[in-house]
Amino acid sequence: MKIEVKSYSNIALLISSIVFFILGAVMFTRPDAIVLVVSYVIGGLIILLGIFNCIKNYIQVKNDNRISSKGMVLGIVLVVVGLVFIFLAGVIEALVRLVIGGWILFSGINRLINALYLDKKSVNFYVMLVLALLLIGGGLYTILETNLVFKYLGIVLMVYSTLEIIGYIFNKKNDNTKTSPKTIEASIVEVKKIK
Repeated sequence: MKIEVKSYSNIALLISSIVFFILGAVMFTRPDAIVLVVSYVIGGLIILLGIFNCIKNYIQVKNDNRISSKGMVLGIVLVVVGLVFIFLAGVIEALVRLVIGGWILFSGINRLINALYLDKKSVNFYVMLVLALLLIGGGLYTILETNLVFKYLGIVLMVYSTLEIIGYIFNKKNDNTKTSPKTIEASIVEVKKIK
């Protein structure tokens, strides 16, 4: 069995890293546009699934009238949910943000209450107090700041793609010959379970 080891000298890796960097930059600078696009795509897919369920159930009922119309009801519900995703994209983002931020805020308040029961002179009190205040601040920030998740995801994508591009550049400097990806021999080992 042969395994191909992909190296940084592959031009496809460089192109994909550049595409990821651009996508990360767009996510960081224009997260509202990304939210709209993602919401439209998800809404469109849900609508297509709903239409498919409606058509499938219609054909089944037409062929055999004893079949339930649950598929038709499910299809109509999916179409309505898809339309909600398309027309209320901003509301969905706000709901997700409120739920995540509320959960973080609630967790911080619980930790603050637990910290107040600890001995005020102990180290655990100060650690719990700082953690609780950080969680409360993070929860409030998540609730108030729009599109926070996409901004962080954009930063992660930009860092990842930058590391890939740097790896490609340094590998090109060290690679004097242009060769295809290395091929190594590998053997398959069979492992038997001991009962």
